[in-house]
Amino acid sequence: MHASKITASATGAVAVGNDNNGYIFTGPVTFQNEANHTTAWNSPQCLPPAIPDFTGRNREISEVEIGISSANRMAILITGKPGVGKTSLALHMAHKVASRYHDGALYADLRGIESNPTLPEEVMGRFLAGVGVAEDEIPAGSDARLDRYRREFTRRKVVIILDNAGSEAQVRPLIPPGGEALVLVTSRFNLSGLEAAYHLFLDVFDDESSLNFLRKTVGPGVVDGDVSSARRVGALCGNLPLALRIAGNRLQMATITELVKELTDQRNRLGALEVGDLAVRAAFNLSFRNLGKSTRNSLKRLSLVPGGDFGSALCAALNDSDERSAKSVLRKLFEANLIESSPRTGRYRFHDLIRLYAQEQFECDSPKKTATASSRMLDWLSYSALKANLTLNGQIGKFDFPSAPVANISSIEEAAAWVADEAASAAASIDLLLRAGDLARAKALAIQLSFVCEVVGDWQAWEDVVNRGIVITESHPGDPLFDVPILTSKANLLRYRREFQSALDLASKIYPRAQEAQHEMLIANAAKLLGCLRMDTGDTAGAQPLLEESLSLSRKLGLRHEIGQALYNLGTVHRASGRTHEAIAHFEQDLEICIEVGDTSGAAETMNTLALTHMEIGEFSTSERYQREALRTFESVGNPHKVSMVCNDLAISLRHQGRVDGALSLHLEDIERSRACGNISGEALAKANAAVLLVELDRDAEAEQLFQQAVSVLSALGDELRLARTLLGQTSMLFKAGKTDLALDGAKKSIDVFLRHGEVRDAVSAHENLALEFKDIGENDQALFHVEEAIRIGDGVASPYLRGASCLAAIIVCENLNRPDLVAKYVSELREIVDKYPQMVSHLRKEYEGEGWVVPDGSIGDRDA
Repeated sequence: MHASKITASATGAVAVGNDNNGYIFTGPVTFQNEANHTTAWNSPQCLPPAIPDFTGRNREISEVEIGISSANRMAILITGKPGVGKTSLALHMAHKVASRYHDGALYADLRGIESNPTLPEEVMGRFLAGVGVAEDEIPAGSDARLDRYRREFTRRKVVIILDNAGSEAQVRPLIPPGGEALVLVTSRFNLSGLEAAYHLFLDVFDDESSLNFLRKTVGPGVVDGDVSSARRVGALCGNLPLALRIAGNRLQMATITELVKELTDQRNRLGALEVGDLAVRAAFNLSFRNLGKSTRNSLKRLSLVPGGDFGSALCAALNDSDERSAKSVLRKLFEANLIESSPRTGRYRFHDLIRLYAQEQFECDSPKKTATASSRMLDWLSYSALKANLTLNGQIGKFDFPSAPVANISSIEEAAAWVADEAASAAASIDLLLRAGDLARAKALAIQLSFVCEVVGDWQAWEDVVNRGIVITESHPGDPLFDVPILTSKANLLRYRREFQSALDLASKIYPRAQEAQHEMLIANAAKLLGCLRMDTGDTAGAQPLLEESLSLSRKLGLRHEIGQALYNLGTVHRASGRTHEAIAHFEQDLEICIEVGDTSGAAETMNTLALTHMEIGEFSTSERYQREALRTFESVGNPHKVSMVCNDLAISLRHQGRVDGALSLHLEDIERSRACGNISGEALAKANAAVLLVELDRDAEAEQLFQQAVSVLSALGDELRLARTLLGQTSMLFKAGKTDLALDGAKKSIDVFLRHGEVRDAVSAHENLALEFKDIGENDQALFHVEEAIRIGDGVASPYLRGASCLAAIIVCENLNRPDLVAKYVSELREIVDKYPQMVSHLRKEYEGEGWVVPDGSIGDRDA
């Protein structure tokens, strides 16, 4: 039996990792009697002081509280980039909850980022000493010490901060079993392998927290005296707490204006973020030195990427490696929190200050190394843009790529995904090529990117590319082979945004420039553009000769793709003029060419227009078939604007077939889709169309709200045609509400706009709708006036289906007026139309009887659709 041994111990403050030497006695001496196994537990309180200017982090504090209450956690792991405030949060939480852990609080700096990290065994020894275990009773062997550590701490309610952990292996032994202790671990590494840990990634401050932090560090007077400059300081510091603390300390000696000026200079920003022994660069150095050589090189090269984010393919090109190796490197950099996740899955980005640091390191390499890496990146972006363009336009087999690196693109889906991922970097690379003196490649890249951005509907990237191209035309004039295409791309972007007059003004300048160059292909494209814009602005007569010139030149040059486009555009002229069969013939020829040359997006566009034309002769099942095929294509390309367009048109086709619920669902989906891609006018149009259907479903209150929103937006945009259609869409609702004068006033304004823009079909529909509404309220003379106006205006121009609908409306009105002479006249005309287009019979009957109108017997024949 061992003799009793009484050892003195004390309540002490213990800091590990050379923070303090030895113990600091702060409480009464207690005793431990090993003979009878009774223990007088010490309650060491050795946390570093609380941070007096701790700011914000309310969401993160709530998350830590959730972690504390979690039954399955052994530790709470706080990770994040250097200088983000991990230790501050851990200390704040430890002090906040200390009263719940009556057995004490311990802190250890594990120095995991340094070359000689603190060993777990050393931390165990010091923690054991801190709770009163005599030095000669702390086992020297690792296993025995671990056993004693676990025995001592299994039942203790203590707070333990393990700061600056370097690896899972350094942390695991220090987490006591039993779950009584609260262990807060901070690390620059994600330590993804740590078991049963509640992971909290700590990000930089938001803008308001940065302002509040500066107020606490430098005083509210300085910040509130110039809030704009203070916000600028926060932004230039990347809202990184360490940088903001340094900035606050700098503001003790410099004005906020002077500091903003210093920080604005990117090449000096990291140098400006140093004060005393605090330096952002030094904090990043610790993490950088901890990386392997290949990972360090990758970090440096990735700082070259000019866009917002990057993925493994571009990383592989920079490193001249395969993608598997690149993915491994990116994972290591992400684990070290030197790069962060981008909103796009599988992609990464830099914090601004870490990018500047990486650029500094990159510039320390030899000129040969930096030039080689830069060249690999520019080659990859340039050739990949070309490959994406050729793939999207069905021309991929017509170009032999050099041995330079290029993206893996073998389908339109992969091409569209490449554009979504890399368009920003590729556009910014135009500037890099210009700075390198490579004007020819800069121009080529601008042209390729403008094409692909148009196809996928990325309007913002398209605008960025076009604007860069226009800068080139202004600084390096005299190259029509570049100037005309890039200006044409600008005009097309304006068309998509429905800024028709601005686009027409630009096209009117492009056409003579192409003629001056005496280049037939340029002239053909410029004539096509100007003709289309004249069509857009209602000048069908002025459009046709230009479109015929484009077709003639394209045939002369043997340009199949351009021939198809010219046929399509001439088809729109025939359609607008009421020559439906001629229009369909032109569209079908274009569709054949699109399929022949592999232009999938062009084929989808043509199919949707064919659908609209078949809709005009009552062939709604054919229309729907074309639209659904077009929709599948545009969804695969990922063009949200084209998807929106087809969904809108498909909904109209469904409505004509009596499938109102399906049509409404499409319009409601389109509201969200248009909003997501920033198409304000498209969102308003979808709301207006949804409102029309809500009126049919007697949901007038919902419809009125959507109509008001659409009118407000379209009025502000100055989009006359869509505003006119929206005003006309309210007609039925207003008649139902007894607001006849208001309905008539809106309809008249709409008709004026339609006729001014050459939109005869819309004007005919407006009069027809008014006729039926007036007939419904018993004002038959007004009804007759409007139905006759519909027939007069639409003579030779309106589509057969619309013309047939007008005749049928006239028959209904004239029957009600007891005018057999007019009934006979319109029955005769209607039968001529039905003989030519028999498929419309059942649709006309269904549509009119669905609205509650009685269709006179024999007026539209007895054929089935």
